[in-house]
Formats: sequence, structure tokens, C-alpha cells
Amino acid sequence: MNDFDVQDIRDQLAKQRAEVAQHQQLMLKIKRSAQNPTMEKDDYEMLDLLKVARQEKAKRLGLQPESSKSS
Repeated sequence: MNDFDVQDIRDQLAKQRAEVAQHQQLMLKIKRSAQNPTMEKDDYEMLDLLKVARQEKAKRLGLQPESSKSS
């Protein structure tokens, strides 16, 4: 194993840790949104993020954007 391999592993680990931290922040934001019955600015941002995520999922699966609205 050379220095480049070690650096690649470190980069992958840093990326994975960042993804986990981002996921945990998202879950915390969703939990707070679920506990608060009123719509706030963060709720509208979350709604936009979920719409984008649905569109990306539909694109990955090769579905039409209209068919993803029914789910």
C-alpha cells in the first residue's frame, strides 16, 4: 500500500463521515418538523428538498416525473 492508497482511504473516510453528519442533521430537522404543527420557513425548505429527491429518484429509476407525483 503506497501513500496514494492511504490518502484515498482517508478521503473516502472523510466523505463518509460528512455524509453521515449531513444525514443526521436532516433526520433531526425532520424530527423537529414533525413535532411542530405549524408550517415554518424550514418546513417549506424541507418540502422543496423532498420534491427534488423524488425527481432524482424518478430519474434514476427511469420513471416519468408525472408518475412520481402519485407516490
